[in-house]
Amino acid sequence: MHPAHGGDDLTVFAPFINDVGPWLRAREIARHGRAHLQTVSIFGPELIKHPDLAEPIFRHPALDFANTHLYESGTIDNPRNTVAPALAAGRLMSRPVADAADGRAVFDSEHGPIHAFKDRKRTLPEAFDDEYFRHIQWAHLASGGAGGGMRWPNRHPHVLTPGMRREQRALANFLPLIDWLRFRRRPLEIAIAPAASPVAAFGCGDESQAVVGLLRTAPLTRQGTLDRTAPACEVSLAVPGLKSGRYAVMLFDTGTGAVIRRLLARVTGASLELGPLPVKSDLAVAIQAIDPAA
Repeated sequence: MHPAHGGDDLTVFAPFINDVGPWLRAREIARHGRAHLQTVSIFGPELIKHPDLAEPIFRHPALDFANTHLYESGTIDNPRNTVAPALAAGRLMSRPVADAADGRAVFDSEHGPIHAFKDRKRTLPEAFDDEYFRHIQWAHLASGGAGGGMRWPNRHPHVLTPGMRREQRALANFLPLIDWLRFRRRPLEIAIAPAASPVAAFGCGDESQAVVGLLRTAPLTRQGTLDRTAPACEVSLAVPGLKSGRYAVMLFDTGTGAVIRRLLARVTGASLELGPLPVKSDLAVAIQAIDPAA
């Protein structure tokens, strides 16, 4: 849906959903004995211009889940490096997850270098594109999105590359580290020390679990990818919102798709303190309570 579809009248969104959604659900049940889940997608930048659209898109009671399209101008739609798009994806996903408020699944259902490909006739180099894909999918997941988001290939041929499929496999390997059926995630502000470190953090969690994504933001090569010859940067984290108690912490290598270290940590105050952790390029962290205090 787009405001232009209703003559730029934002008040027509909810009545349209009220009209079409229940009718379609009843029609499917009558014909097939069941109904598909329902959602309404929206071009993400419209939510920035029209914050009131969050109500029908992310909280309408007739919808089962929520999604948005992450086509931010200048970062995601025409990337010049592989870091800025991930920072944009994290920022653009955190808001919808918070706006949903009731725990329903939220995800990006369309992103990619659409402006570069369609308007500028530029296909991203495959190595660059694979890293761009990787950084966005982990920012999406760690910010509270369901899965890694849905990339629109914008390539010739119009399919995901083998490298992107490998990145999806790595993400799939991470998923068993969190109990998703019990996870009532919300966006988290992860504090990084030292504050001047060239590392960005994405996070979501509830009182007993959390997911954190760490992304090195510099140095970059001339091609706009991360310089993987640079030494690792060590940072410490403060993850808020967890109950007091003991926690299992799994450090996950997003490149190899495997847990590289398991830690035990304890929460006794306002946050779970971790570190120092070495961040070479990017790192995912899964946190689960072992015996949270009542």
